[in-house]
Amino acid sequence: MQAPIHKKPLLLYLATNSYAIGALIAQEDGGGTEQPIYYISHTLKDAETRYLRAERACLAIVYASQRLRHYFLAYEVWLMTKSHAIKALLQQPILSGKISQWLLQLSQYDLRIGTSRAVKNQAITDLLAQFPGEEEFPLDDEIPGEVAMAEEVREQWVMKFDRSSITHSGGVGVVLYHKEDKTVALSFKLEFPCSNNTTKYEAYLTGLATVLEMGVKHLKVLGDSNLVVCQAKGSFSLKEPSLAPYRAMAQRMEEKFATFEIEHAPRNENRFADALAALSSQIICKWSSTNIEVSKREESIIEVLKEKFREEQGEGDWRIPIKETLVKGDDTAELKILKDYALVKEELYRRMPGGILSRCVG
Repeated sequence: MQAPIHKKPLLLYLATNSYAIGALIAQEDGGGTEQPIYYISHTLKDAETRYLRAERACLAIVYASQRLRHYFLAYEVWLMTKSHAIKALLQQPILSGKISQWLLQLSQYDLRIGTSRAVKNQAITDLLAQFPGEEEFPLDDEIPGEVAMAEEVREQWVMKFDRSSITHSGGVGVVLYHKEDKTVALSFKLEFPCSNNTTKYEAYLTGLATVLEMGVKHLKVLGDSNLVVCQAKGSFSLKEPSLAPYRAMAQRMEEKFATFEIEHAPRNENRFADALAALSSQIICKWSSTNIEVSKREESIIEVLKEKFREEQGEGDWRIPIKETLVKGDDTAELKILKDYALVKEELYRRMPGGILSRCVG
């Protein structure tokens, strides 16, 4: 390793595999020999392990630019690669999703593309990717000049899903949470033959599709299905041919999120989604959709109706002016009104012949 020579361009070499990325900064010395300046490596996590090869290479460039920002700002940097896929990716005029965010971050640097010549440095980079170091540097999603937008995009939603299957049909329940101020509950009835495992994936994909339609970019999934969660993490292999289309579609949808996490949740923490799935599987309906609202009530319906009738009677209740007169003790009021009525425990009574008090009703 040596210190860089001022005003001489730096050469960036990349290496990637399915679980790590590596990058090496080099520079030609006075004799034209490339000398290493700095190297980095990073272990891929969660959704990063499912990136395509060109996307992993682009991720390596972004990671290197953030980790070695002082070099990228002070020098002209040449990306040395023979990969046509990377070149095409970096030169595409229209991109979306995470690739577009990465390219916007890289636009602040003087980054150019060259053809790799030194096999030695590329071999060193490949070796670094095979043995990533312990140091971890968090990736930054912030786009230069758009701090407010970056903060808004980072808002994370939580999705819980469950399924219920009976002999002839099944049901799917999905619950979406945004912090603590917003909850979206969805229930879907499946009127086609599906096995227990396919119903689990139907619930999972239905939730992902709904979240993507809402424009959510950062998602955390909680489910009590070991099959779906462990296959998404890569710890379970796919053995059922019927699940192959589901798993392939799930991978495509997971890659559309800027950040994606999936974890197993105990069944007792997934009761809301389970109830929605059970509801849709049990009902028999001839309509395509219906809205069902569940409201929480903390008192008996009797008390609710009493209060409602009190409010309805309040506007035209003939007793109210008399009650107010008795409470205020207005001397200007007619003595006839005062002598015929009395208040007992806030209830109005009228004196009948013989001194009997009769309660007044509305």
